[in-house]
Amino acid sequence: MKTFRALLIIIVCVFALCNVAQAGPVLALDPLNGAISGTPGTTVGWGFTLTNLGTDFAVLTGSDFCVGVPSSPCSNTLGTYTDFIALQFIVVGPSPESTSVTQAFNNNLQTGTGSFLIKPGATGSVLGDVVLTYDLYSVSPNDPSFLPTDIVSLGNLLTAPASVTAVPEPGSLLLLASGLAGCFLTKKKR
Repeated sequence: MKTFRALLIIIVCVFALCNVAQAGPVLALDPLNGAISGTPGTTVGWGFTLTNLGTDFAVLTGSDFCVGVPSSPCSNTLGTYTDFIALQFIVVGPSPESTSVTQAFNNNLQTGTGSFLIKPGATGSVLGDVVLTYDLYSVSPNDPSFLPTDIVSLGNLLTAPASVTAVPEPGSLLLLASGLAGCFLTKKKR
């Protein structure tokens, strides 16, 4: 009988911990594998879906692309990241808010997590994480009864694995030579 009670208590604790672990926001990047690429000098970026099935309201406060341990601001050798999240006021949570928010990357509209400008002349790739920061509140900041004391926690982090690859451009001398050869062969056939 004591073994049965102990086992029952363990099972209840495991289920309780699972529910607590699932209650926080979950981040998914677009593309799902987090791998983006572009030629040197171009701007690329990530879209995202943030789902919050918890009872608190998540307010996104910023984003970054970090190689190694997240620290603000993060840096890397391949390019420069620009945060779009901080420019918006995104609240995700229970009703009356939406439990899920999705944004595609659009550099002109500044939607998605942010943009990554690949340095001119850059080669290779970097592996890291897209890091979203958010605050949790017990009342939606959009609610007229919201008070600054409704804070549950500040400066929370969500991460998703990501990478950026600089795709080399074809050599311009090779392109010029191919074009001249094509012109020469075309003229010779006539």
